[in-house]
Parts: sequence; structure tokens; C-alpha cells
Amino acid sequence: MKHQTTRRDFLKTAAVTGVGYWAVAGQTPKLSASPNERLAFAGIGIGGKGESDIANAAKFADVVAICDVDKARLGNAAKKYSKAKTYTDFRKLLEEQEKSIDAATISTADHTHAPAGLMAMRMKKHVYVQKPLTRTIYEARLMGKVAEETGVCTQMGNQGSATDGLRLHAAEMKAGIYGDIKEIHVWTNRPIWPQGPELVRTLKGYEERLKAENDAQWEQKVTDMKARIERELKNVEWDIWLGPAKPREYYPGLYHAFAWRGWWDFGTGALGDIACHSLNKYMAALDLSSPKSVVAKTSGHDFDVFPKSSQIEFEYPDTPARKGFKFVWYDGGWFPDRKFLEDNGFKYPEKMPEGGEVIIGTEGAHGFGRNDRKQGVTIPEIRYAPHFPGTEDKPAEKLDADPRNMFELITAIKENNPDLCFSNFPRQAGPLTEAMLLGNLAVWTASKADEWGEKVYWDAANMKITNLAELKTPGVAELIKPVYREGYVLD
Repeated sequence: MKHQTTRRDFLKTAAVTGVGYWAVAGQTPKLSASPNERLAFAGIGIGGKGESDIANAAKFADVVAICDVDKARLGNAAKKYSKAKTYTDFRKLLEEQEKSIDAATISTADHTHAPAGLMAMRMKKHVYVQKPLTRTIYEARLMGKVAEETGVCTQMGNQGSATDGLRLHAAEMKAGIYGDIKEIHVWTNRPIWPQGPELVRTLKGYEERLKAENDAQWEQKVTDMKARIERELKNVEWDIWLGPAKPREYYPGLYHAFAWRGWWDFGTGALGDIACHSLNKYMAALDLSSPKSVVAKTSGHDFDVFPKSSQIEFEYPDTPARKGFKFVWYDGGWFPDRKFLEDNGFKYPEKMPEGGEVIIGTEGAHGFGRNDRKQGVTIPEIRYAPHFPGTEDKPAEKLDADPRNMFELITAIKENNPDLCFSNFPRQAGPLTEAMLLGNLAVWTASKADEWGEKVYWDAANMKITNLAELKTPGVAELIKPVYREGYVLD
């Protein structure tokens, strides 16, 4: 079965229904296709989060192809999806399976989200892409643009989007339960992977460190490490893993399978890992996509690996929908200042929670168990995520968000309505990812430890830094639009 949405069909549907984020409170979209008709999915990246992504798709669809550069992971997945054809290169999968699949999950490292997602969408395939949507701002914009041009249904893997609580709180903020928002502060315990400029990155670097430490067994240790690298590379298609990024040596534990998040070429740091979750409701309520400026302070970095800790300040201008406000992000063990919290009526705890938020408005505040609200605020109607089959009678808060987020995509595909997805690329996932990545522009300029970096002024309409000529930090502009190496297509 194929449910390929044409742009004409989508525009007709949108004109009739007036699709949007906040609509038809409590109602669940009905599937127009028979429940017995199942979509055909491919899984691109099936280890780690990708394992659960393709498993969630398999609850509602048939898995016909799977892809991973890690041959061990691929082999394990092949046992579970015995009818699926296996690949190590997503380009080959999409080329060979173009006529066989309706949609794909994409759960690779950040730097290959856009290459795989763009290729799939241009083939008119619906896509579920893990967060963050992309590694760079231009890619985020392009993913949204191509999604609209092709009319495909899209969903980002920030599964909290499917929870009723997130959608309700976003609607409440949008309606003004705290009055006009003045400041938002959010912090996380990320990074939880090795990150910082002191990391050893090559076999040669490992040897030099051992010698510097006067390790009497350095020769044997180097020999053992070389053997380990050769052994691991037999199971990993390293050149394919690098994808559009420039080549570098493989080194155990640094990149594949998880620590790639901390490298500028492959990931988006602590902000990229968790902000698409923790800032999701703010994007829906307040539109985080267009700050007028952003500035950061960090523990220091070397332009290759992200810093261990950072604080990033975003300044948002007034818009027709809301007043301007300040947003501050903290990671790596950094938190809001005690005096700031106490001055705003918050009790500073004996131990700060690993992750949290503080909202300060003109008529209310939220955080640390406190929730002062403006009374008599009318909340707009909300379209909650649909219940998946067999859970219709269960309370929404008891449902697992992961399959619910996937089922919302499945529903959108069968209804031929891309806007049924809360975290779709053009209006939520793309702009949210863009806002997060603007923070990383500021982190890039803050390479000196414990010093504020250069403030970056942003022109969202033209996607450019307005004070680029005054910035002394090199390479900032290159973080906006990547250069892919031969064999990978961006535009």
C-alpha cells in the first residue's frame, strides 16, 4: 500500500480543515485507511535510540529494510526483522527501496540526519527523524522547506511532544497564565559522555600521553590499542559513518556509538542533546526561532570538541504575539545564580536538581514546585496526540510517549495531513532546532574558559549574522551552512 500525499491534496485539506497546533480539544483524528492496511517503513540507524524508533514503527507498520554502519547491530536487528533487507549505506537503501517503502525512521548521528532525511523526502517518503533535527541551521531550514514542497508528513523524535501535559502547559503559557514572560531559565545534567579539550583523539596522541606520564608499559599499551582499533573497524563501516563530514581517524569510545554528540563535526553538544526536549513547549508557546542576539560563557573548548559546561543567554524581541523576553540555558553542572533565584522569590535548594526550569512572568512564576498563575485565563482548544490501537480507554498520562509520537505520524500519513504532527519540520521541529543551534554559534565564540564570548546578532529573515564583520572568532559563518564532501547532497 502507498499513501503518497500530493501537495495539491494537502492544500485542499488545509483549506477545508484550517489545520493548526491548537484545535479540537480532546478529539482524536480518525484513520481514513483500513486498520488492516499497514505502511512500509525503513529504519536508518537501528542502534541506541534508533532501536526503539524502528520498534515503535513496527507496532503499526511493516519493517521492510534496515540500515546501520555497525554490522553487529545490524545483525541483531536482522534477527528481529527477518523479512527486512539489510544495508550499511542509507543511500543504497533508499535507491533500491524507493518503490517499496512509504516512510523511514532516521536515528543516526546528528551530522547525517539531514543528508538521509532530505534524500528520503525528495523521494516523497514520510520521515521520523531523531532530535535534534539537524547539525546546522541551514539544514534545519532546508528540511522544513523540502517537507513543505513535497507535502510529506514529518515528525521529530522529541517524544514529549505526544504528552498531554506538554501540550497543555504550552497552551497555558501562550494564553498568558504567567502574564507576559520576562525570563526563562533551563538547565540540564548533560553532557553525560566524554567531552572537553583534553580528550585523546588518535593512536599517536595516546602514545604521546603515555610517554608524558612515564608509563613503563606504553609500548604494549599502544600495541593493544592498535589491535583494538583494527578489531572494531572490522564491524564498523567508518567511512560511511563519517558521511558528509571531513575524514578523521577512528578512535575507540570517542565517536561511535554514543560520544559523537560532543564533537562539532558530528553532534551539537549538550544543548543539541536535550534542548529539543526541554525547550519544546516554549517553542510552541513563545516561538524561540528568532532571537535578536545570543552570547555564551563556557569552561573552554578547542573548536573540535564542545566544552564541558556552558551558559547561554538569548534575547528575544517583541512580536505581534508576545512581549520580548530573556532565555538562559545552563549545562555541565552550571545553574542559575542563587541571588537571582532568591530575588525572584525562589528558595535555593540544598541540592539543585540535575535538570529543571524557572519561568518568571509579570503575573506569575513557575519552578521548584512553585506555580503562581493568573486567574481567569481562557485556554485555547488543544489537539492532543491520538491514542494508538488498544489504548483508547486508558488515561493519556499512562501511555508511553514514544509509540504515541510515532502513531501521530502514522495517523498523519493515513489522513494525508502533514499538520497533524505536532513536531513537524516546517513549524515546530525546524524552528526549534534552529533556535538551539543559534546557541551553539555563541558557544563557538566562547572558547576561553570562564569568559563571555562575543555576542552574536541574528537576522532570522535572511539567516545571517548581522555583526559578522566585527567578530574576531574565525569559522562562525561555517556553522550556519555545512560543506558536504563528495557523495552527499545538500541542495
